[in-house]
Amino acid sequence: MSVRVGLIGLKGHIGVCTEAMGQRSDCKLVVVCDDDAEKLAGVSEWSCADAETRTYSDFHQMLDEVELDVVCEAGVDSTRGSVISACAERGIHVLAEKPLAFTLEELDAVRSAVEAGEIALSMMMTMRYEPAYVAMKEAVAEGAIGEVCQASMQKSYRLGRRPEWQKSNQTFSGIIPFIGIHALDLLWYTSGRHFVSGTGYAGNTGHPEIRDMADNACLALGLDNGGSAAVRLDYCRPAAAPTHGDDRLRLAGSAGVIEATGCGERVTLITQDEGPRELDLPAPVDQWDDFISSIHGEQECLVPAADSFYLTELVLWLKEAARQGAVIQLPAPV
Repeated sequence: MSVRVGLIGLKGHIGVCTEAMGQRSDCKLVVVCDDDAEKLAGVSEWSCADAETRTYSDFHQMLDEVELDVVCEAGVDSTRGSVISACAERGIHVLAEKPLAFTLEELDAVRSAVEAGEIALSMMMTMRYEPAYVAMKEAVAEGAIGEVCQASMQKSYRLGRRPEWQKSNQTFSGIIPFIGIHALDLLWYTSGRHFVSGTGYAGNTGHPEIRDMADNACLALGLDNGGSAAVRLDYCRPAAAPTHGDDRLRLAGSAGVIEATGCGERVTLITQDEGPRELDLPAPVDQWDDFISSIHGEQECLVPAADSFYLTELVLWLKEAARQGAVIQLPAPV
């Protein structure tokens, strides 16, 4: 069965779709939509595009005029919810950037539209597919570190030149929803523990040129088993650093400690009975292939709609907790 694919937005991780489409002969890029005419002009040079690939500047018009099976959404945060809902109304499956919605009220509307449209929905939790974190999840599930007592993750990025839409609270969801969602997902995914309460701080301390955008944030969270978790986020990684990001995930348990460092290049385990050793990593899994295979009914999607809604709700509540400077109770995953 041929899958007619549309791409709405050229702001996010479009490579999840464009770089993987060539690996599946059943996918055809039919149309691309964005408000940047210069970016659209370059679509014809993409390896996954052809002479029949059309371009649009308005996604409503595009959806009305082009028949599609799947949309990959990678636009600005403030329009994502409306894009997903519009696709759901037409029965089009969606792989979306994160978070799914801009507010909790919009998230409820998106959820209703997805359920009514009976579409498949997933979110670009790209790090869940990386071998290091799969290896960590498997080791913890097998009891390698015993009961998880404490979990923490750091995500530090180069600031670089940020697009204008990320500098405004009117279009950008913020550092906690945009970056923190990955950290929270990996803490939950690898530890098997979910969050029951949390608070946070976020602000722009050293980079006035990015206006509304925060350059730092931290979260403190309670786990469902009585343990604790912490998240550190910043855009302060120096330009001279060897990599764009510095990601570090650590789980401490009653029987050992497991850590992923080097942006997921290595995982080290130390236990009560064994000194530090690096774990073998499994083969990587491609998110686009996983999503399309799930639509075909060949397997369950690794990031199902339920997880996507939960994580979006989680970061929107924690964004509000940081704004209030309050500890709040957090929803449990469904």
